[in-house]
Amino acid sequence: MKRPTPRALVVPGTVALLLLLPWLIYWSAVIHRYGLRDDYAILREAREEPGKILRVCASQGRPLYGWMLEASAKAAGGIDGLMGLRLLGVAGLGVLAAAVFLLLRREGWRTGSAALLAGFLTVTPSAQVVANWSICWPQAVALMLGLGAFAFARRAMGPPGEDAPVRWPFALAAVGSMATATLIYQVSGLFSAVLLAASLVVHRDVSLKDTARWMLKHLLVMGAGLTLAYVVTQVLFKAGVFPPSPRLTFEKHWVDKTVWALTHVFPNALALSALNEAPVGDMDGYWTMVVLTLTLLGVGVAVEGRRSGPVGVGRWLLALVTLSGAAYSVSFLAGERWPTYRTLNALTGVWAVFFAASLVNLGTVWPKHGPRMATALLTAFVAFSALLAHEQSLELFALPQGRELAVMQEGASLVVPDRKPRVFVLTARQSDSTAPFHYLDEFGSVSVDAEWVAKEMLKALVKERFPRERDVSGLYRFAAGPVAPEPRNYDILIDMRRQRVSAVNPILQKPR
Repeated sequence: MKRPTPRALVVPGTVALLLLLPWLIYWSAVIHRYGLRDDYAILREAREEPGKILRVCASQGRPLYGWMLEASAKAAGGIDGLMGLRLLGVAGLGVLAAAVFLLLRREGWRTGSAALLAGFLTVTPSAQVVANWSICWPQAVALMLGLGAFAFARRAMGPPGEDAPVRWPFALAAVGSMATATLIYQVSGLFSAVLLAASLVVHRDVSLKDTARWMLKHLLVMGAGLTLAYVVTQVLFKAGVFPPSPRLTFEKHWVDKTVWALTHVFPNALALSALNEAPVGDMDGYWTMVVLTLTLLGVGVAVEGRRSGPVGVGRWLLALVTLSGAAYSVSFLAGERWPTYRTLNALTGVWAVFFAASLVNLGTVWPKHGPRMATALLTAFVAFSALLAHEQSLELFALPQGRELAVMQEGASLVVPDRKPRVFVLTARQSDSTAPFHYLDEFGSVSVDAEWVAKEMLKALVKERFPRERDVSGLYRFAAGPVAPEPRNYDILIDMRRQRVSAVNPILQKPR
């Protein structure tokens, strides 16, 4: 039996490393004992109100998300079990990276560039949310289904420029995969646009007309999948299975939405691994990265023009503009305007493809050493992004949320059921977070800035102390608010604004 050569082990070895990469980056953060905002309510609802999570998510057009989340939250049981949900997200990112790598290789990317791009997609701010927020783990599954939609569509239509008959079984599988991803989380299926972009940038011998035709076919498959998912949700609403949410509305002011998206959303994608620290953080690195991305893309397009002429420039610009629009299409059509990172996996991925391809293009200017230098620069960028993701997972998720939970747990430990004490939770402000900055409800955010979160977190902690009690809320009298009442009006005051007291030596509680 012949021993495999080192070259034969490169691809399987790279796949193994990509499967492990998210574990190396996120493990030290996700194993901490913490929850984030909705996590506490989800745990209770899965246990005490079966079907509620499914109904709420389905009313927002995400029935499969609701089913997956309810089943997993019920299995998690309590706060310690949230770690298991986060590990599902981490594992999903590893599988996603390996799948992206294999698909990039099949499209013609070199092994090194394909591995680096695939690895980078697991350390973007969007991926960090999937890994560090327990309830976001189903998004990893939806992203993989988006990849599946591209893979099936690719089999159905062949490579760019090939005028082959459509293989309808694969086309239907692509539509089904896209629809399934959409029914989990609407924007995640659009991740197929990332692989579509990656395929187009390496097929340089295809005319602009053939590029447009091939891309249109893929976009029609994406559109068919989105339409199928929309029809399914409307049927469920009309049949009275689930009530539609008031949040499920379409945008009516398209020009205004376009301006808003270009100024509030697209910079987050262009910054790639640099976080938006507005309004109080240091934005220099963020805007530097935006400028660097645009500059590198401009250089990459120029080099492509020198190599392939105006057709090459047109092909890149057509793909960049069209696929950026496709990657953001669902969020653009939605009536809400909330520039969260968890909705930007596809858009950031498209720009990451052109960022990497531009760097590779730049390396071809100096044939002797340029390609190696380009690979080295891309390696350094991905390595720095991975380090950043590791630190941000700790400093903006695990540590501040762990401190917040520790403060609440200290108060919960004082509850004596026989006395049925009056517990008042003084809710925090976002400025009370021990994180260096915060962005919306994701990075560095304070969870207990609302009464409902305080109520759910306290109840989860008291439930841990009295697991046999059916309804622990009867063991105490609860109230919360941003202003503390007179001392005579409470027996236990839990001041969530004093998180910084233990910021130097935080109380970190790992699962018992």
